[in-house]
Amino acid sequence: MFGIRQSKLDPYYDFIIQCLASGWSKSKTVKAIYEKGYSGSTSNAFEQLCKIEKKKNKCFEPQPYVRTMTECLKYKTGSTGKEKDYITREGVFRHMWMNTELTDDHKKYIYDKYPNIWELHCCIKEFRNIFKNRNVPLLYLFVEKYSNSSIKALKSFAEGLKRDIDAVENAVAYNFSNGFVEGTNSRLKMIKRSMYGRCGKQLLEAKLRYTKSSRNG
Repeated sequence: MFGIRQSKLDPYYDFIIQCLASGWSKSKTVKAIYEKGYSGSTSNAFEQLCKIEKKKNKCFEPQPYVRTMTECLKYKTGSTGKEKDYITREGVFRHMWMNTELTDDHKKYIYDKYPNIWELHCCIKEFRNIFKNRNVPLLYLFVEKYSNSSIKALKSFAEGLKRDIDAVENAVAYNFSNGFVEGTNSRLKMIKRSMYGRCGKQLLEAKLRYTKSSRNG
């Protein structure tokens, strides 16, 4: 109709609502409307999906980290569209850092093809176990083991622990934390930056120093 501005996504509105109701992710929905002939920008498509979420008071499902039978390969990478079964880089990170479960086939493929990932995964679990059990002897075994690692980053990490072993040992053995001190330092730096060139040291001290009079007004 004349005088009414239409979006390039308007012809696909009903289809988008259907995708939302079917539990699709935004990425999968956008790729599907491209296959149906959408010619607008990706950013505009995602923006419109966000507006639809607010209007319908319902969110699209998050993008899964494991994609099987990926119909978007042709659009995404120029593939011929054959059936694929693969795991994303984020999926590997989630498995190592957050213990997200993988299928047995995925684990076997990853560890066989990239043995360094298995060593990294073991390193992360062993280091966490040291702090979980407050076990100082395990710390020294950890440092000794990974000081001889073939992975340069792990070897460097172990050597760094060795150089500051007293502090690391105390962190393992005791529950004390310097978080309060670090937080105060960060607050000091923030206030200093905001006051730079505007006032002197006395006002900076007044903002940071705790006094009974300041608390009681």
